Amino acid sequence: MSLLSNLQQLCIEKKVSIVVAESCTAGLIASKLTDLSGSSSYFKGGIVAYQNEIKTKILGVSQSIIDEKTEVSAEVVKQMAKSVLKKFDADLAIATSGYAGPTGGTNKNPIGTVFIAIASAEGVVTNRFIFSGNRQSVVNQASESSLDLLYAEVKKQQ
Repeated sequence: MSLLSNLQQLCIEKKVSIVVAESCTAGLIASKLTDLSGSSSYFKGGIVAYQNEIKTKILGVSQSIIDEKTEVSAEVVKQMAKSVLKKFDADLAIATSGYAGPTGGTNKNPIGTVFIAIASAEGVVTNRFIFSGNRQSVVNQASESSLDLLYAEVKKQQ
């Protein structure tokens, strides 16, 4: 079975609902989660917050955090995940923000850097990755890593 099939089966068995807040992945995670028939039984929806204005106005991410840490940071994805979890009243939320390239990036977070956060009632776990390849490759790697992290988190749910 594929990761998506396993994830879907586990979400249904455990009655776990999932939502997303995506920036650099631009809805790809949501698209993958809904590839299989029956995904509406656990996937509630999400927000593609590509611009900082959406992160602040819709998801309530602190502008001062963006100014201090940049939009590509653990602090920002943490706020994105917590906010979408609450707004959609879900069990788990995943959020992404990164520099897919070919432009962007900083010395601290070069092109290919992606932060992924998963939020639940127990708290938020954030991860930093540096992926290689072109823009589409970075986005694909980020979405696949997100699904891997999500699957591991669903396995922990009671």
